[in-house]
Parts: sequence; C-alpha cells; structure tokens
Amino acid sequence: MRSKKLIIFVLVISFVFISTLSHTQKALAAEPNLYWGSRGTAVVQLQQTLNNQGYWCGNADGIFGAKTYNAVINFQRKAGITADGIVGPQTRSTLGLSSSTPSTSQVSRGGVRTMTVLATGYCPCAKCNWPFVGQPSYLGYPLKKGIVAVDPKVIPMGSRLYIEGYGAAIAADQGGAIKGNHIDLCFSNHKEASSWGMKYVKVTVY
Repeated sequence: MRSKKLIIFVLVISFVFISTLSHTQKALAAEPNLYWGSRGTAVVQLQQTLNNQGYWCGNADGIFGAKTYNAVINFQRKAGITADGIVGPQTRSTLGLSSSTPSTSQVSRGGVRTMTVLATGYCPCAKCNWPFVGQPSYLGYPLKKGIVAVDPKVIPMGSRLYIEGYGAAIAADQGGAIKGNHIDLCFSNHKEASSWGMKYVKVTVY
C-alpha cells in the first residue's frame, strides 16, 4: 500500500513539474525577440539586467543600440550560448529575464509602410567614405551589404527595410547628402555600388 501511494505521489509531483516547465517555456517563446533597433520596456528591463550582471550597456533608455548589442554579445559568449546579439528564448532564460514585461520591439512608428525613394549606392572604400574610412555605420554596424543610410526624419534609425532590387536591410547609417526620400545602399565593393547607379525603388519600412 505504501509503495502504491509513493508511486502516485511521485507521478503527481512529476506532472506538476512538467506542467510548470512547459508553461515557462511557452511564456518565454511567446515573448518577441529583442534585437538592434528594438525599443520599449522590455529593452529597459534587458539593459538593467545586463548592467546588474556586469555587462555595462549604458543608461537603461529602452533603445537597443550599439552598447546594448555589444553587452548582449559579451554575455552570450561568456554563457556559452549562440552569440548573435539577439535576445531570444535561450538568452532571455539564461539572463533570468521575466516573461511578464510587455514589449514594443517594432521600431517603425505607424506600422508597416511602403514608399518610393531615390536609391544610390556606396561601399566601405576610401572614395565613398572620406574622411570616415574604416568607421562603422551611424549605429555601429560594420559597413557591408544590408546597411542603408537614411534621413532619420523620414525613416527612423534602426528600422527594418525591404528594398526593391536590393533585398532586406536595416536603416543604420546617415549622410550629409541623404535628405528626404533619398536612401544610400551599402554594397560589398565599389564596382557593385557604381553598377547600381541611381534609381527610384519601392522600400517597405517595418
């Protein structure tokens, strides 16, 4: 009889443990990923947690920029998890972040929108970047294909973009000549940038 009761007790405890674990995993999975350009209270909580654990990312201002990205990368490397700079379920769980804080990780205000812009091309070479040769983009990204210079009054910095004829990109750079509905697309080399030339394209801002 005692043996039977013990088995039932163990089964009940196991069921409760599995249910709790499953609920926690689902809650973590339901949270949107945080990445460069994300904003909101979830980013504030992330920054506070990183600072408290010794991965300094500056003031907890709710903007996922270069300092927060570098802090996340350092934490991920130290923790032995995938170092991609994205705070998904694994990183969130390892950091011990609560899954109860609402998040607003969408950067572009007003929802998804599409516009027609004038698109030119540039590359990391000295000719395109004088006198800032060797410098990263405005948001700290290395200059490579996928980085786009924009007028932040038209397209918010950090916005995710899809550009006709170019592909997915991020608004991560600025330039003195980039004003209004004009964007500048980064390419791997000067030949590719020159081949692009100057053309009007449709860009979707997320």
